[in-house]
Amino acid sequence: MRMVFFLLGAAAAAWSGGVAAEVANLCRAGEHAVWSCRAGTKYYSLCASRSLGEREGYLQYRAGWPSRTVFRFPGRLTHPRGHFRFGLLAHGARVTFERGAYRYEIIEDLKGDTSIFVQLPAGKTTQIDCADAMQTLTENTTIDLFKSAGVAE
Repeated sequence: MRMVFFLLGAAAAAWSGGVAAEVANLCRAGEHAVWSCRAGTKYYSLCASRSLGEREGYLQYRAGWPSRTVFRFPGRLTHPRGHFRFGLLAHGARVTFERGAYRYEIIEDLKGDTSIFVQLPAGKTTQIDCADAMQTLTENTTIDLFKSAGVAE
């Protein structure tokens, strides 16, 4: 009987892990969801063209709901060089970009926590904690994607 409970518990854990990896995103059909998270009812995504390399493709940060995107950076679909920076941390990874006087930083740690920090012009910082996230910034394929696009530090 203990073995049955163990197997049921293991199956439930595996199933819930699979669900967490399927976070909804704001990317369109034909795009690659590089990263996405949900905080409250809002979604945040990094969407890329299917081919993203040193001289081709685009990357765009989006915020909003599946029915309506309210924020896009950059405003046009353009190559990420000069717009985004990717870096590895001691225990995770981060993506940063600036829009006017605002600085955005997505930090994903190896424990599974993901937050978006927005530094406001007056020096204050707002933190958005993700309830669900794809946890993909620390994956080798994502690291290689940012390196091939020329935005890795």
